[in-house]
Amino acid sequence: MAYETKVLLSLLADTALRTNSKEMYKVIAKIANIEGMIIKPYDEAKAELEL
Repeated sequence: MAYETKVLLSLLADTALRTNSKEMYKVIAKIANIEGMIIKPYDEAKAELEL
């Protein structure tokens, strides 16, 4: 996967977290994980964001 694609997926996932869009985050994570990136589960990522 191209670096630019990884950056975009990461930014989209982060934005979904910050806007509390759990369903959108899950869709982005599913796409990223299929492509070989590892995106944390929503609850885990949200907990880290709130620290």
